[in-house]
Amino acid sequence: MLLLPSQYADAPLRDLLHEAGLGRIGVDRAFVQAILDRGPGGAAAEVAAYALEQPEEDRVELSVDLFYILRALRDPAAIPFLIHLLHQDDGEAPDEIYEALGELGEAAVEPLLALREQAEGEQRANLEFLLAGLGVKDDRIRQILLDRLATDPADAAINLSLYGDRELIPAMQERLDRMGEDEQDQKRELEYSLRNLEAPVIEDGPPPFDVFANFEDVAPPVWDVLEADEIVEFLAHPDPGVRKEAAEALVDEEPDDDLLAALLGAAENDSDPAVRGAAWQSLSEYWEEPGVAAKLRDRMADPSASPLERAGAAIAVASNELTPAVEAVLRELYDRDETRPQAMRAMWRTFDQRFSPIFSKHLQDPIRPVQNEAITGVGYLGMVYESKHLEQMFDDPDLRERALFAYALCCAGDTTRSNAKKLYRRIADLAGSLDEEEKAVVETAIDTRLALHGQEPVFARPHDH
Repeated sequence: MLLLPSQYADAPLRDLLHEAGLGRIGVDRAFVQAILDRGPGGAAAEVAAYALEQPEEDRVELSVDLFYILRALRDPAAIPFLIHLLHQDDGEAPDEIYEALGELGEAAVEPLLALREQAEGEQRANLEFLLAGLGVKDDRIRQILLDRLATDPADAAINLSLYGDRELIPAMQERLDRMGEDEQDQKRELEYSLRNLEAPVIEDGPPPFDVFANFEDVAPPVWDVLEADEIVEFLAHPDPGVRKEAAEALVDEEPDDDLLAALLGAAENDSDPAVRGAAWQSLSEYWEEPGVAAKLRDRMADPSASPLERAGAAIAVASNELTPAVEAVLRELYDRDETRPQAMRAMWRTFDQRFSPIFSKHLQDPIRPVQNEAITGVGYLGMVYESKHLEQMFDDPDLRERALFAYALCCAGDTTRSNAKKLYRRIADLAGSLDEEEKAVVETAIDTRLALHGQEPVFARPHDH
């Protein structure tokens, strides 16, 4: 049974979290708001407990998302989870974890003191900085600061200034008086800290935390972790945008009779033309099934059908055959603003060089869906002469991944298994450092390039991007 955003507020909190962990709902503004509206109290404790031990059957790691929610709730119940994150720290924990603990004030003192006792090196110094910033006057914290003052005056200066206890000024002055000529840099740090302590203090709390800056307004289910029968459920979702995505996601599932029936039902009966078009497109995998090819050809050619429906059917047909009649429909749909991106997708799926000029023409198109299809088309049609234009897109964060994929498909170089890793290194050098997602994109593209030339993959099993 689908859990809808309108039902989030009334759903048991664990059920809401578990649906997100299963990937059946997206972690977005509505999800976050439904938790925040329950107030700190029990919500924080339950969220923290879930974050500490997600059920084994969960398919989506939620710890980062739940961290942001717990930070917004500002409840001491989050401390065990935050400490757990710091226990996993190798000295490079994100500042946000320290900030979240600092925002909890006095409640964080005991667990942080205990953690400091076990810590070493940079993590120990970070914890001392955090303890100083809590704004809690505690003899144990004061002694920690004095011990650091004795061994590392420059480091202690920052913490003492942050701690803001003027009773420590005599100890700081005494340490200054004992500093030699070879400690001038540390002396300047300590003098600066003293001036700060002697200045008027304006009390203020932690700055507001904008939790929603870390979440999409609307996030879909995590389609790639769902089973096929779960995705089929979403074909009945009240939001046509979700139904469309579900129909698109089914193209990646192993074809079977139940999925065929579900897609045909959506293609022929859904109330939304975009959903029907997506379902027709996903039926491309069922081309050989009795009657499917005929239905696709008929819908593609039907002038009374919605243009979006016809475009979806055209993508499926063009993926399987290119006749003069099919080409005529693709060019007709290309001439319509509404269906130009879909027509271009159908064109590159034919791998027919006659469509190459269209992709060159739209590489700089201001309409992003059209430009996206042009970039992909350049790659799949092996338009090596456009590879320089793709290189220029590596600096655009909105185009970078798609451009990397297309470039790996079409750039100059031997398409052989023995050359695959050399090609990867060349692309990585051109693009600068690649993050993990970008590495996967380039590897997948190279494997796809090999597959298009009848060769086995080197990195992983290829798939469409």
